Amino acid sequence: MHKYLNFIFVLAVLSSCSDSKDNAADIFDTAPIITLVTSTSGAGDNGYNDGIITGVMNFYEKNDVRLSLVHPVSLDEARTVLQSWINNDNAERQLLILASSEYEQILRGDTLKLGGNKDILLFESDRVPNVSTFRIQRYGASFLAGCIASPHAEATIISAHPNESIITDAIKGFTDGYEKYNTAKVNIIYLADDYSGFAMPDSAYRLAGTLGNSFIYPLAGGSNNGIYKYSREEPFELMLVAGMDADCSAYSNRIPFSVIIRIDKIIGNYLNMWLSTQEMPHHIVYGLESGYIDILVSPLFNEMSYIWEDYYLNPDYWKDAYDSYKEEALKREKEYDVE
Repeated sequence: MHKYLNFIFVLAVLSSCSDSKDNAADIFDTAPIITLVTSTSGAGDNGYNDGIITGVMNFYEKNDVRLSLVHPVSLDEARTVLQSWINNDNAERQLLILASSEYEQILRGDTLKLGGNKDILLFESDRVPNVSTFRIQRYGASFLAGCIASPHAEATIISAHPNESIITDAIKGFTDGYEKYNTAKVNIIYLADDYSGFAMPDSAYRLAGTLGNSFIYPLAGGSNNGIYKYSREEPFELMLVAGMDADCSAYSNRIPFSVIIRIDKIIGNYLNMWLSTQEMPHHIVYGLESGYIDILVSPLFNEMSYIWEDYYLNPDYWKDAYDSYKEEALKREKEYDVE
């Protein structure tokens, strides 16, 4: 709780000193309260988690709300934060954002009894009673990525851990896409058995060094930075890496495209609904068709590369492949959801 209280203090000072908010000192006592609980792996992943914070901070700057940022280091600490939030007696409207699927287990343990002024939003989860949830379906975008990467002789998925349904969807999608157009089998490697796999960049770096000229599809959160670092330091290897969650083209010249998730836009939409007193949807799934997840081709990949394979000597290969396989990926994702 020490980090929690310290960060509340910092945000309180910022809000009271901001020139962009008139009468901030008066508003602070009555404004709605947003509490963002980050994943236990925290911020600094240059991807999904940082995108969440960007979306929340953009909303905070434009609206009269109070904001607290909590970074629990364990599920036990997160459970303490949840109980403290439920038990507080603030009269103002309150929203608790649980920004990781790992928190689903602490919500399902007991029946939640929330006051009429309190709401909870849980990320990357299926339906939970009395809680608004959403999930980003990664199958379609991953299938598309696998199709685009299929001319590469070898492909490897580096995943944080094996017990996450959204990662399972992504693994299945990339494998189905790649293996449909290549007889080789995708190699799947897990960094850990739990959520610690999202915060192991050094291990991911060393692992990348053993994979030769593989096409790497990274599904490991902050650990992906270790993979990007290795590919950046070895620009004359034929290894390629997909960027993940955001445009990662600046991190290495061996990233031909990125799977982007517009999580900042998603959270912004939810916060606007909540602040305007609209009822947040009980559950939504955002897939490739939604536009909130897609593939972005690195515009300068061929210009910045020092070494090439024949299949992408044509600089238009990546964009042409995206256009060629997009409709198939959309269709396959719909079929996968039905299955």
